Amino acid sequence: MEEKFFQRLWSQLTDKRQLSMRDRNSDEPHWNVNITPIGVIGGIAALLVIIFTLLMVLMAYTPILEILPGYKTRSEKMHDKMVESIMQIDSMERLMGRMLEYNDAVTKIINGSTPTLHSTVLTDSIQYDKTTVLPTRADSLLRSILERNEGVYSLQNTREANPVAAMFSAPMHGTITRNFDAPDSSYDIMIMSLDSDNSVMAVENGTVVGVTPGSTGHTSIIIQHGGGYVSIYKQLGEALVRKGQIVQSGAVIGRQAIDSESEKVLDMGFELWRDGTAVDPERYILFKE
Repeated sequence: MEEKFFQRLWSQLTDKRQLSMRDRNSDEPHWNVNITPIGVIGGIAALLVIIFTLLMVLMAYTPILEILPGYKTRSEKMHDKMVESIMQIDSMERLMGRMLEYNDAVTKIINGSTPTLHSTVLTDSIQYDKTTVLPTRADSLLRSILERNEGVYSLQNTREANPVAAMFSAPMHGTITRNFDAPDSSYDIMIMSLDSDNSVMAVENGTVVGVTPGSTGHTSIIIQHGGGYVSIYKQLGEALVRKGQIVQSGAVIGRQAIDSESEKVLDMGFELWRDGTAVDPERYILFKE
């Protein structure tokens, strides 16, 4: 039954029909054409594809979309982006104003003065109503925390801001276990490696001017850089460069030493000198832990 149904359906789709145009008076045919239902369906589908293709080409290569209602032109899009950028800048400006106001209040508290509270109502003349705020217990607590000699937030433990941008790469991925202390003649910083291969890298392009064993049997490497800089890598277990060799920034020059008894990797000592004077490496190198 199903086969007969499909056969009849296919026969109807492929059965030719004659479409003709006849004379109204004599009924004689002027022209005729044979068509099938499946041919009509295919023609309609092809026409739809052609129309769709033409529409895509028009939208891609002509400004036809700009005349459609609800579609934003290029100038309107630029205007919207400009408005959005202005709003972001205004938001950042307000945030910076609040931060500056907060820092000003903290400074006044530290200096023993009384901070002022600014009104949140802005006027056209950009003036604020200032109201004196009486010292509170929180103000006294903040001041005591900042003025004491210990603690994370103590001003006594703050370090001088880095006046020089990071000029060299880090000799290794690690954390500093001892800082530079020139008054105590501690010119090197100690770095504990956080990598498993314990690689030590050159901080800048230069020439190896020394590969010497230390008093403890460990190796030290000295590299001369441009601008009068010299970097020294101490307490290494292995040197992978030789004297006179030219190295590139980031090149592996050695490995950290390992304690023979505990089998633990020893911290590496690193010094940085400029024109014969020891300098704090943290002023020239950004150490990422």
